[in-house]
Amino acid sequence: MARLTTAAARRAAARVAEAIGEGRALPPFPEDCRPATPAAGGRIAALALAELDLAPVGLRLAPGLAPGTEVAGPLVEPRLLRSPATLPAPAMPTGRRVTLALLAQLGADLPARATPYRAGDVLRRIASLHAALDLAETRFAEGPPDLPSHLADLAGLGLVVFGPPARAGWQEAARRPLAATLRSDADEAWHGAVEAAAALVRAAEAARHAGGLPAGALLLVAGLSPPRPDAACEARIPRVGTVACRSASPP
Repeated sequence: MARLTTAAARRAAARVAEAIGEGRALPPFPEDCRPATPAAGGRIAALALAELDLAPVGLRLAPGLAPGTEVAGPLVEPRLLRSPATLPAPAMPTGRRVTLALLAQLGADLPARATPYRAGDVLRRIASLHAALDLAETRFAEGPPDLPSHLADLAGLGLVVFGPPARAGWQEAARRPLAATLRSDADEAWHGAVEAAAALVRAAEAARHAGGLPAGALLLVAGLSPPRPDAACEARIPRVGTVACRSASPP
């Protein structure tokens, strides 16, 4: 398998950056700059952000293309919105996939150490925890053709809406399953349980394998509920908080 050259990666990144910056559709990559591995897709995403003059502020762990899988991608500040948020219409006809999420801000470094992280390690490093809504969106008009292309497209990063910080005592509560609700104007309400500590550990492990994160960086883990249509919605996780989108699509 031929390695993606620097020139080819930059050509692919320019396509991604144009699609993101101008809200245009992203056609499948030409053969001469198509990423063939997840690493190549991540490399293209990093180059695209650099071209857009955007620096990652953390890591987003979100559902992958195959059922039951997760993929890590970057988080960028312009895509973060405080709740309640009135959202613009999605840029692409594929729309958005809304899932319940958790957003954590680190109060201490999360280094790329040799040993895996445990719940206590992760929870002690978190300065604040927020209920969030992940509105995943692809720039590919017909959806990403494969995993490397999906990663090149920032792993489907759309917008993230987050609520206020959880109140004191959330660290202990997060060790137990937390009942959660996601209500959408376009679908029946979802009621389920969130394994907050386990979800945060998965995000921390993804960050560890990606090289670690400094204090102040963000960890987002999405996909904590089944996907809901792109519509006004509100979610609540007891002991963590609430988060709402006033409108996720035009009337």
